[in-house]
Amino acid sequence: MNSEIERHLKEMRERYKGINYDEIVNLGWVNEDPVTISGKKYHPAIWGQEFDGQALLVVQLTRWYILRWFGATDCIGFLVNKAGTLSEVDAYWLMHEVGHP
Repeated sequence: MNSEIERHLKEMRERYKGINYDEIVNLGWVNEDPVTISGKKYHPAIWGQEFDGQALLVVQLTRWYILRWFGATDCIGFLVNKAGTLSEVDAYWLMHEVGHP
């Protein structure tokens, strides 16, 4: 992952660290305004869902190549249990445990 992309994703994730389990599970999908990083346009999104009894929050940046049909996504996130304990997750974990970014 490009270091500028990683920095931007970490900033996005940091904005959401104060929300609780229920807020994450009920978050759904939130599109943010496109951003330009290193001269390239990315489409940020944040989404949450329940995963294995925990709340999973994912922040992602997608770069579209062909009319929103073909693109690449970089993502990171975190898990929060009902007691409020937070653990960060990376793209590798998301792809191998959740199965998608």
